[in-house]
Amino acid sequence: MRVIDLSMVVSDWDRNAFAPEETYFKLRPIVQWEDKGFVSNMVEMTVHAGTHIDSPHHFFREQPSIEQIPADTFVGEAIVLDLTAQGYANARIGPNHLAAAAEELAREGIAIAPNTILLLRTDWPRTHSPTDPAWWDESPCLTKAAAEWIVAKGPRGVGFDFAQEEKGATHEYEKAEEILTGAMRVHRALLPHIKFQIENLINLHELPARVRLIALPAKWKSESAPARVIALVEDPD
Repeated sequence: MRVIDLSMVVSDWDRNAFAPEETYFKLRPIVQWEDKGFVSNMVEMTVHAGTHIDSPHHFFREQPSIEQIPADTFVGEAIVLDLTAQGYANARIGPNHLAAAAEELAREGIAIAPNTILLLRTDWPRTHSPTDPAWWDESPCLTKAAAEWIVAKGPRGVGFDFAQEEKGATHEYEKAEEILTGAMRVHRALLPHIKFQIENLINLHELPARVRLIALPAKWKSESAPARVIALVEDPD
């Protein structure tokens, strides 16, 4: 069995693309090697830095936050929808693209059953990093109609390797710094109907269509938390 790491490395980056007045991730040393022979740091960050998990509480006050979701919720079978044909700048992923990817899986004998974790693969991280403004400003994104298609399939959770939120339509945003002024229609369409979503995945191109996923967020009392996400891939006999 192989372990595929689906998590980004997060390191010092002062600029927060979606909230420019705030820090994305910054370490502050409190003990240095030269002084004590060991190192210890404080950290200031957004809980949405790097690979992280959003709970429904992110948009719905009465819904569970991260620490209230049982750990076994984040472990289970995942199915990868190949959306790489929409992995180009400013692509809009609609229900027709999701349906075509699902039909391709069906030809392989793989059905999207309720309570599955869906992973949406565009391969955007293979050419872009969240420290690049284009990661946000030009990313492929879901439309609200695509989010509704996903909800209709009844997944437990959804993960993706792109910036997700619909851009360019009325009441949406064009640049990352405008995200918080948008309607956030995709988040609002998904989160009341699933138990979690995983943002900023990488290495989905290394996965087969069906895998065992372990996506454990830090047990923080918050709407979201950083996560180390891995897939377990069976080696062929």
